[in-house]
Amino acid sequence: MNKEILDIYERNESIHNLYVSIINREIISLHDKKSAHLINIRSMTKSIVSLLIGIALKKEYIDSIETPIHSFLHDAPSHITIKDLLTMSSGFAIDDKDLYRLVQNSNDWVRDILNLPLAGRGTFRYKGVDYHHLSAIISKTTGLSMSKFAQSNLFSPLGINDVEWETDPQGVTVESTGLKISFESLIKIAQILVTNGIEKTNDIIPDDWINLSTENGIRTNLSYGDYGFGWWIKTYKDSKIYRALGSGGQQILIYPKERISIVITADSKNFNQIESETLSNKILDIHKKLLSVY
Repeated sequence: MNKEILDIYERNESIHNLYVSIINREIISLHDKKSAHLINIRSMTKSIVSLLIGIALKKEYIDSIETPIHSFLHDAPSHITIKDLLTMSSGFAIDDKDLYRLVQNSNDWVRDILNLPLAGRGTFRYKGVDYHHLSAIISKTTGLSMSKFAQSNLFSPLGINDVEWETDPQGVTVESTGLKISFESLIKIAQILVTNGIEKTNDIIPDDWINLSTENGIRTNLSYGDYGFGWWIKTYKDSKIYRALGSGGQQILIYPKERISIVITADSKNFNQIESETLSNKILDIHKKLLSVY
């Protein structure tokens, strides 16, 4: 069984690291020693931020995802809620291709994002600005940058200490991307997602938050699926899956019913999301055989 997955790995030199488990029992773990220890997981960062919002809710730094964000960012429109940011449906009229130009010319990202025009609140539009506001909200409510809040409340409890996280000119952690973390640490995060509801993970991340985040998606009309609270959600062969995705084929994929996890990191210049999805689907096609063994 491992040979089937090993063949997939060996046929594509762009894949750096690959991990597959069932109920956190390792099926295969393959590492490219030439790849960097800390991996820029790009937009997978948003999924980590979602976990941190769940922790902030549990600790009562935030009352509800229905809370208007102007309660924290007073220049924000009154109708936009935390949930709108989580589902990237705030209505701020900008795409990520235009975001780079905005931040290159800004010394206050939060202020300048809040001054953007609004169009189509409640409709999904992929844009990192929404997640940058979530970072600013965590800073306002906890007195800590999101990166420090993450270290104290998520990373350290999981034994993760090898992270780097970018900040904007005001010191706000860049939450749409910018997190560098080791492959081993990504596995630890995948493990706590797999054990949701069957072990005492609730001490770190509320079990109901993981369920809520991965079951309430907004329609996107993209092949990746609907978008939950920082997670891509879809059905593959009658089974629900949810994923953290980063450009260049980086992903954590969870098959919650079967308790299967897949973690992939790859050469972002030579691998893409379509190839990453094809790879994960091939692995998932093997899952029935794996389940019969384990």
